[in-house]
Amino acid sequence: MANNLDVSPDGQMAFALTALRGLDYAGLAANGQHLVPGIFFSLDPESNNTVDVTSRPGEMMSFRLGIDQPGRWLSLNMSAGSADFSACKIVGFACKLDAPVTTTFRVCLRSGGEGGHVDAFFPKTVVAYPKTALHLDVMEIEENPDIRVKAPWRELVMFFPREATEINMRDFRLIVI
Repeated sequence: MANNLDVSPDGQMAFALTALRGLDYAGLAANGQHLVPGIFFSLDPESNNTVDVTSRPGEMMSFRLGIDQPGRWLSLNMSAGSADFSACKIVGFACKLDAPVTTTFRVCLRSGGEGGHVDAFFPKTVVAYPKTALHLDVMEIEENPDIRVKAPWRELVMFFPREATEINMRDFRLIVI
């Protein structure tokens, strides 16, 4: 990522999240359109869905999912770089969020490789409540066969419900130990 001097395992995502916190944007997010380099929504092209995003400097983002024709997926993808995990023990994330109506979603670490990618789903389901709450989830790298220790690219992918909802993402951090 341009102008990023942080080469730690979480450096690329930390850089993208810092850029997102500086973003001033309100509008629809198109499928695959990067809000900032490394962060984008992915919508099944066979669906008829919308993502209305608001991001103000100093904040993360809020988004409203409009579902006219549900697809097979609707996700927020965040690039996690290509760091070598061979010296790492744990990968996880922490997020602070809320939603006007209780909403649940799943998160995975996607690792690219020859012949495609593999998804390693975190064990807990994220629950966004009307009151802001913190969610923390981790996986042991060597205990999960779906986590590639070496990968040319990685993403953290949040798979949202295929129903209309609104989520306020107050903070998000990748954890690599």
